[in-house]
Amino acid sequence: MNKFNLEKRWVFEPLNKVVIENHLAKLFLQAGAEQEVCLKGTINFNRSQDDFQADDYIQSDYREGVLKISLPEFESDEFREAVFNVTIPEGVYLHIITDNYPVNFDNLKNKLKVLNENGPVYLQNCKGDMHLESENGLIRLSNCEGDIFAKLENGPFSASQISGKTLHLENENGPVKVRVSSFPEVEITSENGPVYFETVPLENGNFQLKSVNGSINLILPDDFDFALQAITQWGRIKTSIDLPVTVEDNIYSIQNGEGKVKIKAITDNGTIKINAESRLNLDFVKNKMDQIRIALQKVNSEEEKQKVVEMVNKVVAYINNIAGSIKEENIKEKLTSATAKLKELIENFDFRATNDKVLKNLEDIGSQIQDALKEGIKNLKENMYDFKKHHFHTESVTAYIKKILDSPQIKPYLGGEHKKKEKESSIDHSRMKILEMLEAGKITAEEAERLLKAIGKE
Repeated sequence: MNKFNLEKRWVFEPLNKVVIENHLAKLFLQAGAEQEVCLKGTINFNRSQDDFQADDYIQSDYREGVLKISLPEFESDEFREAVFNVTIPEGVYLHIITDNYPVNFDNLKNKLKVLNENGPVYLQNCKGDMHLESENGLIRLSNCEGDIFAKLENGPFSASQISGKTLHLENENGPVKVRVSSFPEVEITSENGPVYFETVPLENGNFQLKSVNGSINLILPDDFDFALQAITQWGRIKTSIDLPVTVEDNIYSIQNGEGKVKIKAITDNGTIKINAESRLNLDFVKNKMDQIRIALQKVNSEEEKQKVVEMVNKVVAYINNIAGSIKEENIKEKLTSATAKLKELIENFDFRATNDKVLKNLEDIGSQIQDALKEGIKNLKENMYDFKKHHFHTESVTAYIKKILDSPQIKPYLGGEHKKKEKESSIDHSRMKILEMLEAGKITAEEAERLLKAIGKE
């Protein structure tokens, strides 16, 4: 046979932890309906294998609540491919160790630890704290909830629609891109690579973003209450947010409201960009409506119902605030009507009765809100911004270079009347002056390079 279909099941009580050490197959891990671990998959060979024994390549051991599954490498040129689907019971701590194969997590509700050597790691629709490490390979998350710790050596990190209490990312070589993030505590560090970070509105928070060699692009939602400090050694700082900027000791500060969310962005070599993006409103509202729907399904007491009412009040206040910035009266009416229906629906919700109709009505109201926001988003964007760009280096590079070259300190050394030896000494002196200005932060690295070229010294 060239192809072998495999299936193994493990049922143990108690089962607190599952460890899978994989050197054999592409892994797809999903939530299981039963309280068992089930592995199904195929192993393919280039030629028929008469002596193949599955137990040699799917090994297991159970001790004191911990199930260990080992998938050893098949050392043969005849081996082509192995693909395994594994179902994991909810709540079990899952630890994956893999080297040369991709691993995919879907719809799990488990605490995770993943140690990856070479290969991509994908997570979608997962709920639970996540510890992710990758030596060579990308990590990608989508629609995940839980505290996240991720550490990469070589490879990109990307995530969209993620939420939790803490987000900690470290990347040595590779870009970091995070879209639609909802974490009050954020720490992102990139050694060599750009950082792109979007956040939804938060009441409080503390963000630390740092890139040694790479730009930082920070996207903040409309009407966001924040206090930001931006520092760059050899780059520039740009913003499209229409707020005043103050500069003190080379620290650029922007504040909106009371500054409840503290943000610090630091880069040694790279540009820091601070922008606002209206479309985050849509993502934020959609995520909140999803959270309300999930919370509503779990209501079993008046106290739990009140928590949902509070969630609704917050999102209604946010939507009504947006409505106030929209000029079209018909769109305003659509939003205020939909939010009034939403409040009435939740306040009159009877958790003791069937809630299928309520959930259907909630879905309809959510669609009405999304449609109205999409209809008014272009106008909202135009009214919320004048898109004044603050360039912190107010003079153009050309004008600034001309000013330096015409200065008394530099000009004498640019003439041709000196002897060769004197000219070389003068140019060296000019070069030192330029480097001193660069070190003091008076000019950027780009400006310094152009000045050096202008005096004939690379």
